[in-house]
Amino acid sequence: MPVGASDGMLRELVLAIGLPVVLLLLAVLALQQWGDRMPPWLQRLAERPSWLWNTGIGLIIGLSLLRWLLQR
Repeated sequence: MPVGASDGMLRELVLAIGLPVVLLLLAVLALQQWGDRMPPWLQRLAERPSWLWNTGIGLIIGLSLLRWLLQR
């Protein structure tokens, strides 16, 4: 396997697994820090499940776009 191919696979692996894991850990740490006192914008999102769902789908689309842009 050429060295360049190995570097590309490592970058793909970091983008596919590392980035979501880092985001998950940051979210868990933030929720532990806030406890029951979530920021107002997050409380508004939590009041309507559809907003939370749409935000999650938007994040998936945005991260996919970021991945696509980084590959070019």
